[in-house]
Amino acid sequence: MQQGPYQMYQPVYQMPQKSTAETLKTMFLSDMMLAIFFGIGLLLIWLGSLMWGTANTSDGRDWGMIVKSFGMLVLTGSMLLAGLVRHDMEKWVRVFLILGAVLLLIFIGFWSGFWSVIGIDLSGYGSI
Repeated sequence: MQQGPYQMYQPVYQMPQKSTAETLKTMFLSDMMLAIFFGIGLLLIWLGSLMWGTANTSDGRDWGMIVKSFGMLVLTGSMLLAGLVRHDMEKWVRVFLILGAVLLLIFIGFWSGFWSVIGIDLSGYGSI
């Protein structure tokens, strides 16, 4: 008895596997995740400023500054990461993401009231 090719004995098709770096890039650097990180950063900056502005004691102002600086870290970190890693975006969008993060760090900084918290008066030096 002659046996023909059976469908169940053919090898199963397997899709080509992506590298781990490619999988993590698509998971954590998607447009939705970047928007979530931007939103969390802006929310923490707003919340920290609100805490700092309504606090009566120096401890409350310090906690507000900590929350604000953590929000600035999340925001600028996600902007820099998006600008440096996402090669599928337009070139000028990436340039302005990096430039925006750098300008935020230059003109606002992570801890904008840091010098006044430790007791150094820089009021004569501009916006610090």
